[in-house]
Amino acid sequence: MIVARGASEREYSELSLVLTARGIDHRRVLVPGGWALAVAAADHRSADEEISSYRAEHATAPAPPPPLARHSGAWQGVAAYAAVLMLFAILTEQAMFGIDWRRSGMLIARAVVEGEPWRAITALTLHADTGHLASNLAFGSFFGFFLGRYFGPGVAWLAILVSGAAGNLLNALVQPGEHRSIGASTAVFGALGLLTAHAWRRGPRQGSLRARLAPIVAGIALLAFTGTGGENTDIFAHLTGFITGFAAGAVLSRVDVSRVPRIQLVSAAAACALLALAWTFALAR
Repeated sequence: MIVARGASEREYSELSLVLTARGIDHRRVLVPGGWALAVAAADHRSADEEISSYRAEHATAPAPPPPLARHSGAWQGVAAYAAVLMLFAILTEQAMFGIDWRRSGMLIARAVVEGEPWRAITALTLHADTGHLASNLAFGSFFGFFLGRYFGPGVAWLAILVSGAAGNLLNALVQPGEHRSIGASTAVFGALGLLTAHAWRRGPRQGSLRARLAPIVAGIALLAFTGTGGENTDIFAHLTGFITGFAAGAVLSRVDVSRVPRIQLVSAAAACALLALAWTFALAR
């Protein structure tokens, strides 16, 4: 009785070895479309089970995702990020031009809700002390570098800025009116959300639920590990930054930004323009 029909020469050899290893007598038969394996009627069931098991174990794995593009210039984006934070640290500590930079740019929930949304951006550039600044420089540079490699530095830092601003806006909407906050950490955790979404979108679409959700679980674990701090830490801002970053990353990971002409330059210019415009409004008030 026939147990395998239309097998190629290579597959015939493999199946023949399987049956031989199980002690099942068989012979090769030439049939239209290729080779077939024939066994005695008494061995048909066991031979069929062995062949089915072998084929299931050696089924073709799903094609892996295409190789991930690596953009150049990731360090340039990190350098620009560090330069902006250092510049505003100097402006703030020296009260340059006679301006109280913290008061002008900090996030005040009531002010944001009542018509000063630019504070959601300006607050990202201000820090309470050297330790606060150093922490956001380190984590922001780390996450930002990899995002720059994946999406290109212009697109990556525009996405980080927008995620941070959106996270601050969301934070202002749910916090009491007197709530105040400064620091780039909302954008830093927006970058973590972007990375988490990107890893999830690039991960396996098949397999166990555990494997598919592993990048999200890892991102949330990292958020929990790095997003908590002292009593002055705005934990909810970290969470809203992560959420808005994840949402942006889920969308951005579906778009091939490399196909858009000059997208990195345009995105970098847009990020600079948003930052400059926000501070223009802040200082004008």
